[in-house]
Amino acid sequence: MGLKEPIELVNKDPYLMYNELCNITQQRHDPCVLDVFISAVNYMEGGPPKKWWEFTKERKAKMDSK
Repeated sequence: MGLKEPIELVNKDPYLMYNELCNITQQRHDPCVLDVFISAVNYMEGGPPKKWWEFTKERKAKMDSK
């Protein structure tokens, strides 16, 4: 995915990152990986530190709205 430093997560779209990972590996990954991406991007953009699973509800709400 080309990321070398955590700061590179700023302004990244975790949903696009997840899709890119799935494309690179040619397999669909557990949606919890997306929760980790959301958590990491949120933190690097100045959000408070949170456990990745605290983003599951947000991911489910966004995925259900599509």
